[in-house]
Amino acid sequence: MMTLEEFIIRIDNFLSLKSSEQIPYFGYYILKYQNKESFTAKEIEKCFAETHITPYSNISAYLSKEKKAKHMLSHKNGGYILTRTVENQISNTIGEVKVNEPSGNLFPLELFNNTRTYLQKTAKQAILCYDYQIYDACLVMIRRLIETLIIELYERFEIKEQIQDTKGNYLFCSDLIDRLLSEKKLWTIGRNSAKALPDIKTKGDLSAHNRRFNAIKTDIDTIKVGLRVVLEELVHLINYEQWNASKKK
Repeated sequence: MMTLEEFIIRIDNFLSLKSSEQIPYFGYYILKYQNKESFTAKEIEKCFAETHITPYSNISAYLSKEKKAKHMLSHKNGGYILTRTVENQISNTIGEVKVNEPSGNLFPLELFNNTRTYLQKTAKQAILCYDYQIYDACLVMIRRLIETLIIELYERFEIKEQIQDTKGNYLFCSDLIDRLLSEKKLWTIGRNSAKALPDIKTKGDLSAHNRRFNAIKTDIDTIKVGLRVVLEELVHLINYEQWNASKKK
């Protein structure tokens, strides 16, 4: 968690502000970085003390006045919260990056429910790259996601040595896909996934390694349906719920 000292350093000329002007920033810190539902006069006073700044003379009166001015609101469980306008002003002042929740426009993030946290994070990054039109990064994250799922599938069936070289390193993406598609005893990859994988891999490679290639939206849109099928099939084959249960035994 960001410390209070680290927080105020991000605010230009914070020490030159009037003590009354510092109060909303302390309130923002309490809400956003201490994850509190609201803040009180006593908590604001503690922030002044922690930063060795002379406090405002009557913090309780100030909070009450700001509530009347509609810069703050009372919280149902007591204390105060900032209005959205004030919150956004502070967020912009300290340069916080606002990240939206990923859409379902690339593939449903729900596919990765009950899998692994790192898979969910990778999937989220891939979707957000698509949402924010960062298409090369999106393809690279898609390739990473598929590589990870293939590796996990082999680990799930305890045959990971089949996709490792003599030094124990995992094979490159093209070899992983070849091994995945050639396996017939433990699983059979569906026709749609088998058709989609090479194109997904090729575009991921171009974005990662070809300095003259820059992906555009249609490069990804043409693989979206196949990508959804591949991801869902690999997650299904791994069967994380069963895998997790077996590890507990």
